[in-house]
Amino acid sequence: MQGADLDVLIVDDHEGMRTLLTRVLVRVGVTRVRQAANGADALAALKARPASLVLADRNMPGMSGLAFIEAARADTALAHARIIMISGDTSAEHRAAARAAGADAVLEKPVTPRSLLNAIEALFAV
Repeated sequence: MQGADLDVLIVDDHEGMRTLLTRVLVRVGVTRVRQAANGADALAALKARPASLVLADRNMPGMSGLAFIEAARADTALAHARIIMISGDTSAEHRAAARAAGADAVLEKPVTPRSLLNAIEALFAV
């Protein structure tokens, strides 16, 4: 994974989770990390500057992670980003719903630095 090449947007309503994910990414050399506390703000951030990777929580107030992903995928300017959904429920049904919405991968909470980096490396493997 070439961390410096990534432009990451973290979408989660919990500030602590956004901070944790940001620290992990910065530690491996990702220099462009942005955060959004909800789906609507995330869509606005992506329209202002597209990201190569989005980490999106599944359960957020207002626009859910699934609704956010569907909206991002519907916008052709945003459709190229890789999206990892993060969820406490990774049952087959929830994984299928995430994939149907447009997620490229699903990560189970609690997210560990290794599981996050493995998921990112799998998506960007050459």
